[in-house]
Amino acid sequence: MKDAEGADAGASAELTGRFATEVDWTKVVDPYVPGPDGQYGPDLLERLWSPDLRTADDAHAALHFACCGDGGSVRLAAPEVLPFLVEAVRDPAVAVMMRKQILETLAVLARAGNDARTAPAAWPAAWERAVDALLPLLADDEEGDEGVRAGVAAVLARATHRADELIGRFLARFEDEPHLSAAEQLVLAVGELAPHAVERREDAVVWLRQRTTDAGKGEEPDMDDDIDAWLAWMEQHGHDVRTAAVVALRRALRPL
Repeated sequence: MKDAEGADAGASAELTGRFATEVDWTKVVDPYVPGPDGQYGPDLLERLWSPDLRTADDAHAALHFACCGDGGSVRLAAPEVLPFLVEAVRDPAVAVMMRKQILETLAVLARAGNDARTAPAAWPAAWERAVDALLPLLADDEEGDEGVRAGVAAVLARATHRADELIGRFLARFEDEPHLSAAEQLVLAVGELAPHAVERREDAVVWLRQRTTDAGKGEEPDMDDDIDAWLAWMEQHGHDVRTAAVVALRRALRPL
């Protein structure tokens, strides 16, 4: 079973070499299988790049549990493989469906990292590098997928220590985002970050209030009645995100 948008070749030789040399595989284990049977190796990441979706999906599931167990912790494996999970999200060679699933795991890890009383010492620096590496995908219009961009926004919404910077980026990106699903996630992300912002909190709240009453570019004109009006409407990016904005505004106004 293959995804037409995934590559056929899998991971490059350079990348597979890095899997072996840059990951401490003694820390990447199945938390539910003790002993040698629960130990993983570089082939686990290789399978994540597989053009066979079932193989890639199984590898992702194993990586998810190795990194965060049931979702409530950041395990020793997380800082080790996080750079390559981000690499997979950034790589068009990985099937879009898999990139979205990996982003869901990154969001779980980020939330656990924020909430956990303890995390591996290497986690904060690894998470910081991951945020920087994911930021360019917000504006990946040409080869990007709106679902991937939405997933990236959801992950970055967990980078609460950079709330002011990210709110500015999300507001700017919203103006250029061509797809509704990604635009809605940007709005929700602003709501998540606003309570943590220092300089941009008020700006974020005002902006969200405006979105709650803004119908965007309005109803689609009938193409048969006025082709010019329809073409002009199609070229606009104004989205009706009122429902998402109401949810986001509630989050923005909640006390920490």
